[in-house]
Amino acid sequence: MDYKLVTKHFDVTEELQNRMDKKLGKLAKFNKWINHIEIIISGEGDMQNTEINAYLDHKQINSKAKGRDAYITFANAFSKFKRQLEEYETRVTDHHGNH
Repeated sequence: MDYKLVTKHFDVTEELQNRMDKKLGKLAKFNKWINHIEIIISGEGDMQNTEINAYLDHKQINSKAKGRDAYITFANAFSKFKRQLEEYETRVTDHHGNH
């Protein structure tokens, strides 16, 4: 899944980039609804902020997490994001799997 990564006062390691690619790759079943994803990681002193914004056809999903470790903040923001996507899928899909 393609996404835009924006960093502010933070350098993304190759390992973190690989983790993001792997997690976002697991969202393939949601591709029909997602138009664009933007991930923003910013550093403020020893704190890291991760924000994930997804633009769907008729909705925007946003999740945020803050902490001292970028790996953990991304994982937490991703968990919130995925839960919101699953809730969206449930709302737009009928019992037969059609939307």
